[in-house]
Amino acid sequence: MREIRRYLFWIGYDGSKFPEMAKGGTGFGVMDLLNQTVSTSLFGFRNERKPEQQECLKLSPSSRTDAKVHAIRNSVICQIPLEYSELDKTPEIKADYMKKWKSTIDAANPGSLVIRDVHSVSAGFCIRRSVSYRKYTYRLAVCRSWELWESIRQEPSIACFSERDYAWRLPPGFSPERLLTAGRRFEGEQVMGSFFKHTNREKRFEPITPSALKYILHVGLSNGEAYSINNDIYDYYNVTIVAKSFVREQIRRMMSCLVNYSYDRIPLATVDWLLNNPISSNFFDMGIPIAPPQGLFLTDVVYDPNMFTKPVPYYLHSWDYE
Repeated sequence: MREIRRYLFWIGYDGSKFPEMAKGGTGFGVMDLLNQTVSTSLFGFRNERKPEQQECLKLSPSSRTDAKVHAIRNSVICQIPLEYSELDKTPEIKADYMKKWKSTIDAANPGSLVIRDVHSVSAGFCIRRSVSYRKYTYRLAVCRSWELWESIRQEPSIACFSERDYAWRLPPGFSPERLLTAGRRFEGEQVMGSFFKHTNREKRFEPITPSALKYILHVGLSNGEAYSINNDIYDYYNVTIVAKSFVREQIRRMMSCLVNYSYDRIPLATVDWLLNNPISSNFFDMGIPIAPPQGLFLTDVVYDPNMFTKPVPYYLHSWDYE
């Protein structure tokens, strides 16, 4: 096997500037831009690369966010052949690479992606299974009056434009207390089968799998702030959800329940029933809308620092991430 070195990249990105996060879609996702940025810095532009260089760089994220979802801090593992692996050999070399990456991204898609840091990790470190917990924040922008709500529906203000891609904009009537009451229902060990996106809408039953068993560490609510333009139109709230892992689209389905209960659109019994009947078709069958993606931010992916150099357990990898 070819000798390799593994690096952990820390990145942030604006989901509104990409059609998707993961590779394999349009070719213009977050991971596609990161791949081309790092490849260019190591091997030159595509027409300058040798054939064997095309496939030797491999990248895999710890958390694959939905389209239009943002990340303040996400982690990505990078596998590089040993002969090219000097990304953090000295502080000067690392700073030079960081400067090159920023320049490339700023030229290709300004404001879309930032590489916050990079450092080498043990070959036994696992980008997903070594995670201690993930923290997500969902931004809510609640209009202060019905008069304002009707006004901005007819003619959105500059503040509305600034929040359009970064918050769930809601009418008056939101109850923070009710949201927290519903949020407590999710904390602890739960089988999240009803909150899992299933691609086959016609499937009426599926067995409960261990991957749907999650432990929600925290569901919290705090005052938020305007994304970029201070205004007197919205009151802002941040909903924080913390767990080691999540099933696909889990948080957006949770947020739908939390917000709908806060407006008294669904009873608390509906939340309890979904948790007690973990079948992925339930959301679709009940006609509950999914919270929009643009309000969701992956705030952090947290590891025990010892896992970077002395991971326990030590995972053996096939090096095939794609």
